Amino acid sequence: MTSVTWKEVWHDRPLYQRTAAVVGIILTIFHIYTALFGCFDALLQRSVHLGLGLVLVFLVYNSKKDKKTIGLLDLVMAVSVIVVMGYLIANYDWITVERFTLISSLYWYEIVLSIATIILVLEATRRVVSTGLFYITLAFLAYPYAAPYLPGVLYATPVHWTAVLDFNYLSLGGIFGIPLGVSATDIALFIIFGAILMRSGGSFLISNVATVLSGRAVGGTAKVAVVASSLMGTISGSGTANVATTGSVTIPMMKKAGYQPHFAASVEAVASTGGQIMPPVMGAAAFVMAAFSGIPYSEIIIYALFPAILYYFSLFLTVDLEARRLKLPGQEPEVTLKETLRDYGHMIIPIVVLVYFLVAGYTPRMAGGLGIITALLACQLRSTTRMGLPAIFAALEDGAKGMLIVVVSCAAAGIIVGTVDLTGLGQRLGTAFITLAGGSLFLALLLGMFVALLLGLGLPTTPAYIVQVATVIPALIKLGLPPIAAHMFAFYYSCLSIVTPPVAAASYTAAAIAQSDGWKTGWTAARLALVAYIIPFMFAFDQSLLLIGSILDIIIHTITALIGVLFLAVACEGYFMRRLIWFERVVSGIAALMLIVPNWKVSMAGGILIALVFLAQFRGRGAADGKYSAKGVKG
Repeated sequence: MTSVTWKEVWHDRPLYQRTAAVVGIILTIFHIYTALFGCFDALLQRSVHLGLGLVLVFLVYNSKKDKKTIGLLDLVMAVSVIVVMGYLIANYDWITVERFTLISSLYWYEIVLSIATIILVLEATRRVVSTGLFYITLAFLAYPYAAPYLPGVLYATPVHWTAVLDFNYLSLGGIFGIPLGVSATDIALFIIFGAILMRSGGSFLISNVATVLSGRAVGGTAKVAVVASSLMGTISGSGTANVATTGSVTIPMMKKAGYQPHFAASVEAVASTGGQIMPPVMGAAAFVMAAFSGIPYSEIIIYALFPAILYYFSLFLTVDLEARRLKLPGQEPEVTLKETLRDYGHMIIPIVVLVYFLVAGYTPRMAGGLGIITALLACQLRSTTRMGLPAIFAALEDGAKGMLIVVVSCAAAGIIVGTVDLTGLGQRLGTAFITLAGGSLFLALLLGMFVALLLGLGLPTTPAYIVQVATVIPALIKLGLPPIAAHMFAFYYSCLSIVTPPVAAASYTAAAIAQSDGWKTGWTAARLALVAYIIPFMFAFDQSLLLIGSILDIIIHTITALIGVLFLAVACEGYFMRRLIWFERVVSGIAALMLIVPNWKVSMAGGILIALVFLAQFRGRGAADGKYSAKGVKG
């Protein structure tokens, strides 16, 4: 039984923490109810979602260091949230039916409430997300006032300051726009689902199955990390959170087995980041993609499937080759598959239910709601996973706290997108983007990659993707890229920014657990994720990797891509049947890229090079590794 007592969840906690628990539980129950019985009208749904979320932010992320009391400023802000959201709810008909956005004048108190709402969102962003997103959002807020004095594409006609307040507070643009709408209807439910599954023993099921499946293999501990993090990622969809959850177990295991600390941390960071691109849940940005692109989420997860398989296949091969190079043994699982399935196997039921309803074409909201109910029922089937009322409340509170970073990020992203819409900046930047690329799709893709990675320096995945929706993606579509490929391209690099230096949140989180150098860990993680930097260019020019096109093309290109990924890992690790000399590594790398390219003539040439490398490796496999010494071998 999942042991949580009322003393832990209630009696031993200060009053403000009890209040936070109640707010969190109300927030999660609100989302479960609206998932099963229908959402409220857009502004009402988003107001309740943001209001309860912000109240929870100022209670949980309060300014007091001792955490036994709460500061006066935190209380003032929490009460202010109730006031500003209460006005929207109380005057819902007036705002949505009677007044006209950007035409009706604002009353003085609406101006005050608008300013207060923006300040509350900014402060929540600073506390929960990052100072980077705080300053970027602040810059976009200031842009409409500075735009008339700026040159070139940055110039915009003057926008009255009250229009900015009106758009952000009293409309379905700005703060209450599409990003917050997706958070309020879809994303929150999957976070709650993950929290319930983890509290009820889903994490044991995942880690034990991963250990049984790959623990005995060469370098089994790292393979356990890859498998466990990929399975966990299908539920959580959060790279950094996934590192913190599974990394605390897998990283020490890898270090103990003989992997260097920075390599162990890198494996976990890359494996956890893949959760954002791994169906069925993927990351929060995937739900936003469905909203902006109009492509059903059930189709997006199909398009994303094979690139995600390539991603994890590449990582699995890399840790396997590293283990063989270092001659690291596997480990004997502490529990058998039979014991794992006996104690926790029933917790696969809610995952199956979730996947079924997603693939069957139901809305993500309905799938998430049914998944949550199934998880709450399934956990009661055995004593090892059974949750009493205190544990259920604790799980709901975990879910509410887990969604805060998404709630706040989406509200801040709404301000950014609102400014872009209000000033017409997106259209001008898109035109400039095409001009800068000289009409070349390849150059535009390169620029798009750098923009996405640059945005990732200061923004989480979801806001980084949303900014591109308003700027880069329309330009790529104008250059002839199919909408799904353009959105997936931007989405991929927005996800990769959390492992790409200099600001690599997942890599640095893993490095802290491994007690390794963060900079070295970040660059090693970027190398391990190399295939993910290449794949978006491949499906941009040929969508067969997205499983679009003729069956024959899809089969041929997926097979050649898998072989290409294998030899890309060989080139990076410098090991195959034996250590590679520098020339073999170069040829392997070139051949790998040629095989990944979805063109049968190029792939055939790559296959010939692969055959030469294979032959050289086979003929020299009897030679001692010492003969090849350190030539082309990583340390």
